[in-house]
Amino acid sequence: MFVVPDFLYNFIKVFTLIMSIVVFIHLGFYSILGLFGLKKVKRNYDIKAADKSFLIIVPAHNEENVIDNCLESIGQLNYDKNLYKVVTLADNCNDKTAGIVRKRDGVNLFENRSKRGEPRGKPHVIGKYLRENKTYWQNFDYIVFLDADNLISENYLLEINSQFLAHTDLTVIQGYLDSKNINESFMSRGYAAAYFITNRAIQYAKHRLGWNTSIGGTGFAIDTNYIKENGWTPRSYTEDFEIQVELSIQGKKSTWNHFAKVYDEKPNDIKTSHVQRTRWSQGHWYIAISKTGQQLGSLFKSKSLIELISKCETLVYSYSMLRSVWLLGLVFLIVIDRRFIESFPYFFSLFWLWLFFEFINYILLPTVYIIQEGESYFEDLSVPQRIKEYLLLWVGYFYSTLLYYFAQIQGFFTWFLPQNHWKKTEHSSAISTDSLNRK
Repeated sequence: MFVVPDFLYNFIKVFTLIMSIVVFIHLGFYSILGLFGLKKVKRNYDIKAADKSFLIIVPAHNEENVIDNCLESIGQLNYDKNLYKVVTLADNCNDKTAGIVRKRDGVNLFENRSKRGEPRGKPHVIGKYLRENKTYWQNFDYIVFLDADNLISENYLLEINSQFLAHTDLTVIQGYLDSKNINESFMSRGYAAAYFITNRAIQYAKHRLGWNTSIGGTGFAIDTNYIKENGWTPRSYTEDFEIQVELSIQGKKSTWNHFAKVYDEKPNDIKTSHVQRTRWSQGHWYIAISKTGQQLGSLFKSKSLIELISKCETLVYSYSMLRSVWLLGLVFLIVIDRRFIESFPYFFSLFWLWLFFEFINYILLPTVYIIQEGESYFEDLSVPQRIKEYLLLWVGYFYSTLLYYFAQIQGFFTWFLPQNHWKKTEHSSAISTDSLNRK
């Protein structure tokens, strides 16, 4: 067995201890943050009549199975039809997507054919559309981004409009991300449970504290003026996280809307999930590593204590995938030199506090948030069925989280590769607004 030289062994041992403390503090921070989502969800605005104008952009690459249901749900929005328009970006489609869109009255179509060697994927087709159609989209107050597999709650725009009117300092509002195919598979249940928990433990908790909330890949509305001023220049697979970090650096505000809901299709198998999450991880690591310097510098430009704390949280969140890499590092060190096992007493010296945090993350918060956020999903089930479904969701959440670690590790070791070859997540769910039980 390989033995690390003593001087290097001592250095690595100290470094490992420091990293362990960092990971532990990170775990404790988000465990405590999750408790702030326990308070009953309430609006911090009054519902107002339709006032602001919205352009809804729907990127679509070979989405013939789901695009019609998505556009149908948009057409059913409870909002003044004169104040919102829809454009579908048919990106290098070789199926019936464009033809389906053409049959939808009032839906604009932008067809993109990428040249050889041109970057491909959702962020890039959005950028191309925005560059080539400035005279159109700049006439709207806000732009909403949806994915082709999404279904949108009929009150989405009314809620977003009211919140923007009440809080004029907002640049982005992220809507509630829900699942439309919860019970299709064990994997989709795991995703659904993860979103139930995240929506409360992270998003709503940060919203309550006045911090910038996370931006998902879909279901968010952004001030058109922000894009006018900053352009659309994505460099990663995760344009949503890229915007989130840029907003933080610039001291601009994003927030959460618990009542403007968007339902998307979750992966049903390990392979699809891993491909999707690896893409997320590559983009996340790229932005985290490349933007750390700017984030640190922006801390000194904070205009208030809340803004400073919010910026610190965004920086900490940038390294939310560190835990998986840290665990891999520990295993690797023990394999190459068993003396590193001696470090274990340091790790277990805070064992009971660690156990307390894990109890919060895997017992307390999942129990409360899965039951509360899954209320409409459980309501038609008998008591035995509810118990069964809860257990499937809870175990699925644990299983899904564990598998995510592998994608995070792969993303860490490949973040520097060119992020311009989008690997599509296939969508096939036939669930429509008529069959979806929406709150």
